[in-house]
This record gives sequence, structure tokens and C-alpha cells, in this order.
Amino acid sequence: MSDSFGYRLFDTHAHLCFDSFDRDLEEVLRRARRAGVRDVLVPGTDPPSSIKAARMATVYEGLWAAVGVHPNEIEAVGDEGMEAIARTALRPRVVAIGETGMDLYRKGSPPAKQREWLRRHLELARALGRTLVAHSRAAEAEVVDAIGSCDPVPVVLHCYTGPVKLAVEAARRGCYVGLAGPVTYRSNRSLRELAGRLPPERMLIETDSPFLSPEPRRGSRNQPANLELVLQVVARAMGADPAGTASLLLDNSCRAFGVGEHRRTDLFYVLDGKMYVNLTGRCDNDCTFCIRNYQDGIDGYFLQHDSEPDPDRLRSGLALVRPDWFEEIVFCGYGEPTMRLGLLSELAEALSARGIPVRLNTNGLALSRIPEERVRRMVSLFDRVSVSLNAPDEESYRRISRPSAKNAWHYLQRFIDLCREIGCGLELTAVRGCGVSMKACEALAGSKGLRFRARG
Repeated sequence: MSDSFGYRLFDTHAHLCFDSFDRDLEEVLRRARRAGVRDVLVPGTDPPSSIKAARMATVYEGLWAAVGVHPNEIEAVGDEGMEAIARTALRPRVVAIGETGMDLYRKGSPPAKQREWLRRHLELARALGRTLVAHSRAAEAEVVDAIGSCDPVPVVLHCYTGPVKLAVEAARRGCYVGLAGPVTYRSNRSLRELAGRLPPERMLIETDSPFLSPEPRRGSRNQPANLELVLQVVARAMGADPAGTASLLLDNSCRAFGVGEHRRTDLFYVLDGKMYVNLTGRCDNDCTFCIRNYQDGIDGYFLQHDSEPDPDRLRSGLALVRPDWFEEIVFCGYGEPTMRLGLLSELAEALSARGIPVRLNTNGLALSRIPEERVRRMVSLFDRVSVSLNAPDEESYRRISRPSAKNAWHYLQRFIDLCREIGCGLELTAVRGCGVSMKACEALAGSKGLRFRARG
């Protein structure tokens, strides 16, 4: 693909974690960049390849990961494999669940079992707000029927080669339809017809590397740089120019997988063996040092909110977590958790009932807007509470934390005393470099008999 055309493309399915790519992966990616391929989705087909795809996505710029169990791998993986997939799905830059689906061409597992595993993948995608990537070889009607409505998560029918009418119906239901190398084969007129009939906003292109090289490179190992050949054929079938089609397809891909301008907010993120819950984007402080004023996320996670997270998403996501997965679950994120006190209490109580340690990271101002009895009950649900002290005195606190509440320092001190009365594991924190003495903050904490931790 010539740079003079200015194409920017997203290869929405390339098996770059296959052993055939291990020796020269960086060269494969350089060729892709020269060809204008900006992003590549790397799918897993079992737990080991899913873990590898997730790791690659954090190392190589422009890579995203999908994690899942391919229908032909079900028997080898076994039921415990889905737990590994669910845990891997919480890693940064994992934007999709799959490659899952059904394959009635090879029939590695009974159709009923394949359908059940597809259902389990779909439930995981819905719980975590991820896109579902579905394989459907010789089983297109069965997969579309099993998926039903694509609400509330996007579904991609990867490397579609089935009937035109069925694909158009799937697109009407909200599915994205991925076209790969087979659309370029001379015998596949129906796929080129499909490219002309699909709603343009529901079409994706891919390579399925290292398989299914497009014409005229059939027989050689496929790679993302070949995406231009798919683009050229699809653009002709649509009666559109390649540059305009590339722009359309890039936007479709980013929307389908929730990246780029369409990046989805991560409600859960994992750091240092702990899982954090990004409960809200609201806060009644406007701290000068707050990380959300300077960046959109942490360690590859996107944490900014444009609306309040759906409670059912939070419930279903936390329901997946097993007690031995993490040291603790921390309610923190890009907002003040006690702004959603009822939901916070409900989720913490449910986790505690399952034997999972929970911690609250808070600005300590809940008493400025919530009756003390409710705050007391909420605090009692947590094993540990970390309070952002931020300053050693009231004047410094107003300057640095910029609270909206009047008498905020008073409410903060009362909250600290309340936590001490309850007897939860309590620590006070402040951020290095925020313009106050860490020694003075530590001395204040020590005067209350509390542990102090300098952050950042």
C-alpha cells in the first residue's frame, strides 16, 4: 500500500501470536505500518495464546487483544479454561472476547457443546462490556441464531463466508461482518456481492493472518500488510474509492472494538495483584494533582467517564471474580466512590459475603452530603479504608484539594475519627509533589495513631 494514498487501516483479525510469526514479528509489524495498517487485533484461541495476545498488546504499539477459546479447541481446554479466559480479559488493551463461535466443518466438539461455549463467551463479553468475535465456519445460521440480538455489546462475524442474505440480516440486528482474503478469490462472487449490499457502517476487513492470503498472494503466509488487497476489492464492490473506503472501515473498526475515538471506559483494572473498580467519574474535590486532569488512564487502561457506569455491568463483572484471583478489590477509579454510596455498599457487601477482601479509597468527605448512620454502615463493610488526607492543615487542604463542600476539613477529620471508632484498617495518604510537606502529613497521621503512606 503506497503511503501517497494516505490509507489508515485496522486489521480486525490477525493471529500474530502463532509460532510462525515469533521469529520475525517486528518485521511483520514494520511492513504493516508501511502499508498503512495502524491497528491490529490479535485473537487468542485458547488460554495460552490468549495470555500471549494480551501480553503482546501491552508491548507493541497499535496491537489490541481478544481472548477466548476457539470451537475446535474446546475439548483440549476443558471447563477450567473459561476461568483463565475471564481473568485474562481483565488485562489492559483486551478489547474483545473470542475467537469463539461454532465450526461445523471440522466438528471438533458436538454442536450442542459448541453452542454452550459460545453462550458462555457471550455472557463474559456482556459482563465486561467487550466485543464478541465469532467464528462461524459452515455454521453461520447457527451462530447468528445463538447470538440473537447484539445488544448491549458489539458482535463481529469474523471472516464471514456464508450466505449473503443471512449476513445482511445479521447486520440489521447490529452485527459487524468481517471480510477477509476469500472476498478476493475469483470464485467468491457472492462475497463481493455481499460487500456491495451490506450497510457500509457494518462492514469490517481483516486478514486472518497467517491464513487465507488474498489474491494474488494465495499460497504464501498471510500478514497484515496484505490488508490493502482486501481493501481494493471491497472498495470496487462498493463502487467507492479506496481512500474513502479505508477511512470508513477504520472508523467502523474503532467503533466495533471500542478503541481510538470510540474508546470504551474500563470499569475494572488490575495493578500489582489488586483489582480496582472504576465506579464513577464524579468527585466533590478538584485536586490540583489529580491524575485525571493530566491523562486518560493508567498502565494501558482507559478510565475517563462520559457517563455513569451501568450498575448491572458492575454487578456482573464483579460476579466473575474468584476469591483467590486478587489480594483485594479496591473501590477507587477516576472519581469518588462514595458519590454512589448505595451501589458502593451493595457491591462491597456482596464481595465480602463471598470472602473477597475489599478496600475503599476515598477523599473522606462523605459526611458532607450523607447522614452519618449511612456512612457508618458503609464503612463497616470494608476491610480497609484509605483516606486522602493530602494536607497537614485546613488552609493547605483548601488550596490543594479545592473541595466543593464548605467546612470540608472538618468533615474529613470527622470521617477519619468515625473510621477509627469502627476499627477498620485505616491509613491516611498524600501525594508527593503536591506542594505540602510529607513529614507534616505523616506527623498529623501519627498524632492520631494512624499509618501514613506517601503516594505517587
